[in-house]
Amino acid sequence: MENEFFKMDLFFFVTTTVVVLLGVLWAIVLFYVVKIVRNINRIVSTVQKEVDEISVDFAEMKKDVKEGIHEVREGITTAKNYTKMVAGAGIVRAVSGLFEAFVEEKENSKKRKKTVKK
Repeated sequence: MENEFFKMDLFFFVTTTVVVLLGVLWAIVLFYVVKIVRNINRIVSTVQKEVDEISVDFAEMKKDVKEGIHEVREGITTAKNYTKMVAGAGIVRAVSGLFEAFVEEKENSKKRKKTVKK
């Protein structure tokens, strides 16, 4: 009988020791898991803040690009109008040159006719 009590005591002692050791091991693992989760939480918070700032920056860039496109369009329109004006002035100059050449040729023709008649 004593032998049976000894076996029961030994069984309970070993079982209790294993349960305590597993509990301590589980507590250590849980401690590190909590530390890892806290670090991940801090990283996620930092990333979220940066994403929000980048989002604001992109919104400002988009606004600036739209304003820049408007300015570029105005510049292109001004350049087109200037080109049309310069082209129009060139056409007027060419027509004026032709008209002057025609008038000069007519005057030369009159002079030749006068010199031939004399």
